[in-house]
Amino acid sequence: MKKVTLLTMFLALASSVFLTTSCDKVKELASFNVSLPSPEHQFTLDSADYALKSVTDETLLTYQHITVNIDSILSAHGVSSATITNGNITNVIVTLLLPPGSNFDWLASARLVASSDIQTLSAGTQLAHTGTIAPGSVSISLILDNAAITNLINNNNFYLGLYGTLLGPLPAPQLTLSLNSTIVFTISPLGD
Repeated sequence: MKKVTLLTMFLALASSVFLTTSCDKVKELASFNVSLPSPEHQFTLDSADYALKSVTDETLLTYQHITVNIDSILSAHGVSSATITNGNITNVIVTLLLPPGSNFDWLASARLVASSDIQTLSAGTQLAHTGTIAPGSVSISLILDNAAITNLINNNNFYLGLYGTLLGPLPAPQLTLSLNSTIVFTISPLGD
């Protein structure tokens, strides 16, 4: 009789371990990644605004408000509730659009940061930075810092800020640039 009771207890324990592991595997299989390109952000730099800037001072070149509509993303995938994990940025490209013939020889370095509000942007999470900018470059792919931004994505709204340190004056009265980035995260559906 004791052998039957021990065998029954062992089978019950093994079943619960199997079911728990199976549920975790099902949740893992149901998870999916979302890649969300941010809208292209075009901005203009006016040389008059930067004429008195010290070449050693970092300055805000532009900022972009990002909205991640989690509810519509979940709805589009037929999911009613989920957890968001692994929030990150996968690429950041800054391109000089106008005037033709201009390049980034005036820029010493740049970095992209993220924050939940504009007032704390300068101290925000650094997402990417420049390495050596090749002479004559008209486009710069920033080096990713692999910083987690899951908390910002979960808030649905946050800011990206592009800061730069100049080497000297801007090469034209006005420069038009674009900032492109892609946000990625994992959605793990919760049981209803």
